[in-house]
Amino acid sequence: MRAPRVLAWEATSSCNLDCLHCRASATREPKPGELTTEEGYSLLEEVAAAGTKLLILSGGESLMRSDVLDLARFGTSKGLRMTLATNGSLITPELAQGMKDAGIARVSVSLDGVTADMHDRFRGRDGAFELALKGIETLIGHSIPVQVNTTVAAMNVSQMDSFPVFLEGLKVIAWHVFFLVPTGRGVDLEPAKIKEYQTMLDTFYRVHKAARIECKATCAPQFYRLLAEKGEPVHTKGCLAGTHFGFVSSTGVIQPCGFLQIPCGNIREHGFSAAWESSSTLNLLRDDEAIKGKCGKCDYKSVCGGCRARAFEVRSDLLETDPICWFKG
Repeated sequence: MRAPRVLAWEATSSCNLDCLHCRASATREPKPGELTTEEGYSLLEEVAAAGTKLLILSGGESLMRSDVLDLARFGTSKGLRMTLATNGSLITPELAQGMKDAGIARVSVSLDGVTADMHDRFRGRDGAFELALKGIETLIGHSIPVQVNTTVAAMNVSQMDSFPVFLEGLKVIAWHVFFLVPTGRGVDLEPAKIKEYQTMLDTFYRVHKAARIECKATCAPQFYRLLAEKGEPVHTKGCLAGTHFGFVSSTGVIQPCGFLQIPCGNIREHGFSAAWESSSTLNLLRDDEAIKGKCGKCDYKSVCGGCRARAFEVRSDLLETDPICWFKG
């Protein structure tokens, strides 16, 4: 396994907002020693050659990095499907055109509420909601497909039922829901209760079946067990950290995913693939038999697997039971 199918690169740790759940604890200034443009090109070239298909330029706020479109253009030239994650507040018509010219295939914009008061509270800035909506409108006006990412916690779970119709009205093509993993500033944000997660996933299943847009649950591997139990085809495992999904920090640190913050090497030492193949942490994550507790005994561990990042943050053991799981086994 020389490279994951999907790789997220935290192009910069800097951000213009102060989101309550930020896994990166992003600040206005980037961390010292962030990867240079040339180091970024080397990373993109290596993972493209090793078999990565999709690259997510993430942050922080990816658009705070001045060469982000150059990086996107280079990745596109190497055959990568380049996508970009943003809070939407910095998008202008000129920037949207630049994204299109650079070959960016999809942009994800974060929306954590269907009302300004909820989203702005989540994002730590008045006006963030209107800026995000304007950004979405601008991207769609430039024929760039838009996906909305939503993080679910106790403070906004009550609005989840309102999202599908709201998003269809915005003309986005996908809704990806992230169940809160308590990392970074997210450790101070109250998660939804287990019963609320269960109810939401039951509702999300109905949305998934009926909606006219793509709906995907992330950091909620139990959804894929639910699909399997209903006889639905399951084309992916619930938790892909360290297998088909990988993460590189702004300073080159390799991790299983952005939420599972265990260093597994640095691209500045031996490149990406050597660490991706040899890391003891990554190889543990690739062994279903290593999983402990209820998750280890579960008949659906090859479909779900539990969120390894949540197990690590809550139980201090990446192989332990996912603490939000309500199934008995």
